[in-house]
Amino acid sequence: MQKFLAPTLSFLAILGVISSYYFLYSLNKKVESITPQDVQKEEVKKDPTEVVVDECGEECEQKIEEEVAKAISTISASTKTTTAPSTTTTLTKKSTDYITLNGPVSTTSTQWVDIPGVEVYLDLVKDYGSLASASWEGSLKVAHANGQAYARLFDITNGRAVDGSEISTSNNADYKLVSSAPVSFWAGNNLYRLQLKSLNSFEVTFLSGRIKITY
Repeated sequence: MQKFLAPTLSFLAILGVISSYYFLYSLNKKVESITPQDVQKEEVKKDPTEVVVDECGEECEQKIEEEVAKAISTISASTKTTTAPSTTTTLTKKSTDYITLNGPVSTTSTQWVDIPGVEVYLDLVKDYGSLASASWEGSLKVAHANGQAYARLFDITNGRAVDGSEISTSNNADYKLVSSAPVSFWAGNNLYRLQLKSLNSFEVTFLSGRIKITY
């Protein structure tokens, strides 16, 4: 029996050695066949959670804020609309003078009559310049508030009524101030006199008036 067991044990020992050698050889082949990519895949499989570490500290964040502020200011400056400077026109303030015509004076004539003493010499261009303009106004009334009172300026020098100078009032027992349209004085130093008339012979009265000159 012992003779039979001895060869059997020897065979098993040899078989064990061969099996061990084959196992080690197979393991070595597997190790050699593993690539770096396989290792990375394995690591990903083992830890699928990606951890992000914020390495930007307080100083880094401040620097980022400064750069963002600079970029915003640059964009704002480039989008500003350039406004052309406005041109201011300086207007020269005009002056006004008045030439008084004193009354009171009256008439019942239904034709234009001169009122001596209510007059003035005037050279509009020489006295006030080529851009001067003129008008006039007077206070008129008609007796018993019945009828119409008329007044105008007459150019004695040139023998003509001043264009645009006629004024009137109707049925006013109290004085009413009436203004003319712009009047046209002829060139030169001319004598201008007041003229009055009544519509229906009721007394008309001129209290006072004045020539208005703007220049």
